[in-house]
Amino acid sequence: MEPNPHSPRSGRRLLVVADADSYLKWAVTRAREAQGSWDVELVLVDSAVTPSKEQVEAAVGGRWLAPEPMSFADLERRLASDPPDSLLLACRGPLIELVVGTLSRARGASPVTVSGIPGIWMPPTALGVRLRTGTDLMVVHSRRERRAAAALARTEGGPREFALAGLANLAGLAGLDGAPDTAGRAPLTTIVFAPQALVPVAAKHREAIVTALARVARAHPELTVVIKERGRAGEEQTHRDRQPFPRILDSLEDAPGNLVVGYGPMSDYLEPGTALVTVSSTAVLEAIASGVPALCLDDFGVDVENINLVFEGSGLLGSLDDLERLDFRLPRAEWLDDNYFHDPAANDWLEALARVVDAGEWASTGGPQRGGQGGLDAVRRTARRRMALASRDTWWRRPVTWTAAAVGVGLRAWDRHRP
Repeated sequence: MEPNPHSPRSGRRLLVVADADSYLKWAVTRAREAQGSWDVELVLVDSAVTPSKEQVEAAVGGRWLAPEPMSFADLERRLASDPPDSLLLACRGPLIELVVGTLSRARGASPVTVSGIPGIWMPPTALGVRLRTGTDLMVVHSRRERRAAAALARTEGGPREFALAGLANLAGLAGLDGAPDTAGRAPLTTIVFAPQALVPVAAKHREAIVTALARVARAHPELTVVIKERGRAGEEQTHRDRQPFPRILDSLEDAPGNLVVGYGPMSDYLEPGTALVTVSSTAVLEAIASGVPALCLDDFGVDVENINLVFEGSGLLGSLDDLERLDFRLPRAEWLDDNYFHDPAANDWLEALARVVDAGEWASTGGPQRGGQGGLDAVRRTARRRMALASRDTWWRRPVTWTAAAVGVGLRAWDRHRP
């Protein structure tokens, strides 16, 4: 890889660390953007949410060499023996806490740390910013997200700075000049439902969606209606789906033959003649970028719990009745620029990263100063490690771990109550 002659310093190394399938997909996008000015390496940590080989291939999508999982212990040794200039933590909050805690306890300079959340993060959550406390930079994906996340971090703590990037699979398609043109739209042949593991929460609401999809399929035998799953049964995902839609479909009596379950990259489905429906999924942004009409269901509320507040004002919100009428829409032009479809020239995360590395003041602090992560006690570290790695790690089983935790609790209790 040839270094970028406009980079502040050539030969600097960026290590990208991913865990779950959606984070890996996001990691590859960021790695590709960075490779013009950084020597980039991508690793996948074997964790509680390690994706299957098929999920890895789908997330990478031919854009990068598919990584083999490595243990967290190997990652720790790697960071201790050969730390990069910068570390992009494309992983869930518990693993970020583990890595930042490891860095803060290390001697000497630590790499500049970057974090992010793949997908729609509007409104941002207090937990999301708190779990990324101690990172130097957090990547967000819209002007609206950056304003809201920065305001939240001022009261809740969190990353030191926020920077802007395009969402995965939107690169090169953002910055639409107004809403996509409806002229010449291909005749509808396929409806794709993009599930979200977290919403809707109630089983009856999930059943209502499958029932509506079945009605559409029966009323339009010329269409293929697809429930597009992120992973197959038994495969781990970023968020565990406790009420999978395929299971609900299997329980449906007389399910129409043209209502099917699909897998693989969403991009394979967003072809001319397709329409997309969801409650809340980043897939709707991919649909917009591809000129595919969409519908964001509002039957179950438009609120934080349904992760769909961001679609207010987009023109995409509609009901299950609208779905049965095949009333799919394209977004309003005035909504696009503030919500994920800004001009790509506004993306500044690489410039912000270079500036922080050049400044050196955050990269070299080390120790507890990095967001207070050095103060994580043994109990919390053990719990977080278990949450992040689960059965992929045996450190939590060691007697010395729990002995250290008990001693830590006792010492802190004594310190609080001593004269």
